[in-house]
This record gives sequence, C-alpha cells and structure tokens, in this order.
Amino acid sequence: MNYRQRLFANYVSGNKIFLYKAQENPDKTLFRWIRNTKRAIKPWLDQIPRTQKVLDTACGPGNILHLLRSLQFTNIHGVDISPEQVAIARHHFPQVVCDDTIEFLKLTQNEFALVTAFDILEHFNKEEAFEFLDAVYNALIPGGRIILQLPNGDSPFAGGIIFGDLTHEVTYTTVSLQHILISCGFKDIVFQEHGPQPTSLKGIVRYGLWKFLKIILRSIHLIETGGQSTGIYTRVMRATAVCDKKI
Repeated sequence: MNYRQRLFANYVSGNKIFLYKAQENPDKTLFRWIRNTKRAIKPWLDQIPRTQKVLDTACGPGNILHLLRSLQFTNIHGVDISPEQVAIARHHFPQVVCDDTIEFLKLTQNEFALVTAFDILEHFNKEEAFEFLDAVYNALIPGGRIILQLPNGDSPFAGGIIFGDLTHEVTYTTVSLQHILISCGFKDIVFQEHGPQPTSLKGIVRYGLWKFLKIILRSIHLIETGGQSTGIYTRVMRATAVCDKKI
C-alpha cells in the first residue's frame, strides 16, 4: 500500500478518534454543526429541487448527508474511500459507496444537481485536483452546483488545519481556488467564511467578537501591503460555483 492507503485504512482510529473523544456528546455536537452549517449554506441550496439527485463526496461519517436530509432532500448519495468512515455513515445511509471518489465520479455524467465537496480538495495534488473538479463538472447536470469546504491559506490561523492531517497535499486561497474552478468550467463563484454563527447565546457572543477581530486583521493587512484583502480570514472557508455547460 502507498502512504495514502495506509493512512485512510485507519483514518478514524488514527486521526479522527482524537476529535471524537473530545466530544462530550457526539449527538449534540452533530446537531449543533448541522444547525450552524445549514444556516450558512442554505441560501446556496434553496434553488435545488428536493427530489433531484445529490452527492456528498468524501462523505465521512455522514454529517453532510444528515444536513441534506434535514432539508428534505430525498435522493441522497455519498462516497468515501475510508472503510471506517463508510461503516459509520452506512448506519443511517445504506446507499453510501466505499470507492475512490474520482473513479466513482468518472462513471457518472449529467446525473447530480448538487455535489458537495467538504474537506476533500486539499487531499489531492494539483493534477488530481483538476481531475476531481473535471469529474464533478461532468457529473453535474447543466446549472448544477458544487459546494466546497477546505482550509483557507489566507488565514493567519490555518496552520493547525493545514498540517494537522498527513493526507493534505495543497492549500488554497480564494484567488487560487477561483482560478482552478474557472479553469474547470465553473462560473458564479462565491466565497464564504466558516466562522461563528449567531444561532445561540454563545454563538452570538463569538460572532460579535469575530467581527471585531476581523477589523484588526484587515488593518494589519492594509498596513503591511497597502491594499485591501479578500476579507476571508477563518481557518476554513467555503465556496460554491455553478456548472456552466449545455447538453
């Protein structure tokens, strides 16, 4: 086995288990994550009919699948290369497939209205990233949408995310991510911070403090460079883009 196969073979027990053990109440943690993430990306999902086919790539234990189900999507599919992750996801979503994501996508064309790609693009080298996004583009129906989440190279706090996983290969900024998406045929690219959401009292406090901290970060950037920044400072960012093709 190469280093990736060895790492993905025990991806939960060797990497994610530390995260899971830190959660006092996994069900509550998942509910809070779904609530906050739903608030952030729901506007990107509102135009997609709930009966159309959707796919979560690198679905892991099924967090995005749970989110999509909570929004009444009914034709939900997932794929992940990690047997341990797939085993967890299949407790609630038996249709999840254990396969190489790129090879899985290559077998589909004009099939999905939505492909979510949370925490996967950074695991590919540059050639593989193009191969992956090309495969997503072909798998989407015309006007279909991709939603990505990945480490943000623009963030001064991103080091722990970028280097905390041995399977990470490339780090993107909004500029480089936009470049590769355009090169793969996507349009209408929008970026979003992955920051605190005002969905609880604690969240409201964190949301306000983050807004204040961003003023300081913008000022530091202006002082250093003399120009404006992207304004995306969270250690993780999200992006969405639309498949620009005709059949």
